[in-house]
Amino acid sequence: MIKKIAILSVVFVLFSCSSSKSPIISEPLYDVLFGSDYGGASFQFYEIISNEDEFNILLTDEMIKPYVKKTDIENSNFILVNMGEKKSGGYTLEVQKVEELTDKIIVTLKEVAPKGMATMAITKPCYVIRIKSKKPIEIK
Repeated sequence: MIKKIAILSVVFVLFSCSSSKSPIISEPLYDVLFGSDYGGASFQFYEIISNEDEFNILLTDEMIKPYVKKTDIENSNFILVNMGEKKSGGYTLEVQKVEELTDKIIVTLKEVAPKGMATMAITKPCYVIRIKSKKPIEIK
């Protein structure tokens, strides 16, 4: 009889406990703050902005200024990507993956060419990406 009560107690406890766990919802590690077909440089490059002096220069850009606050540099780094001069519109930048390791952040970017018809004008696409970490950034 004691065995039956013990077994029933164990079964009752197992079935009364919820086996489903609520998912952990975390914020993405990055935001694409700004992207434009115009306003970039004539040549292709990226710059990682991680200190206040560099960030203050970013704050003076009228196109980017609405998307950042002066205090953002305290807990984030930024990547300024200039895709260079293009013969048409429609080029975009895709953030394929942002991976956080113990010692750094690895960001994988991909240039995407326009599909189909595109604006026939010279463009200079540029993007600003906020990485919500102060760890060093590696671009792939």
